[in-house]
Amino acid sequence: MAARAYAKRRNTLNLTPIETLERVAPPPSPPSSALINVILEYADIQHEASGGHVVLRLSHKRMKDPVIKSILGRETKRLQDISILWDEAEGEIVRVCDAATGVDAPMEETFEESELDTFELTEAALAYLAAFPKRG
Repeated sequence: MAARAYAKRRNTLNLTPIETLERVAPPPSPPSSALINVILEYADIQHEASGGHVVLRLSHKRMKDPVIKSILGRETKRLQDISILWDEAEGEIVRVCDAATGVDAPMEETFEESELDTFELTEAALAYLAAFPKRG
């Protein structure tokens, strides 16, 4: 009986399950400047990225530091989702990546197209491909 009432109520709203979930769980707020400053100052995990960039994060052990908890308070939980792509040469933030919102690909960079981005098959490779019938 309760399941039928729920189905009727859901159908009257005409919401898909995803839309229903979005109404229940709003997206997280963007990271505050205090959170970003804590990562820049206390980051203990650094991964080298291409182009002189470094990904900065805090380890779980570091997140439990009382100093960090006193600075951020309830926002301390957000540290596990945030990483910063830092440009060593320029000394500036390239991107703030937030795993909670799906922006967690700090290694993605844009490069200019060059002739080195193309390749040609050799005669041996073409002969190998020609030896097998195409599947349709």
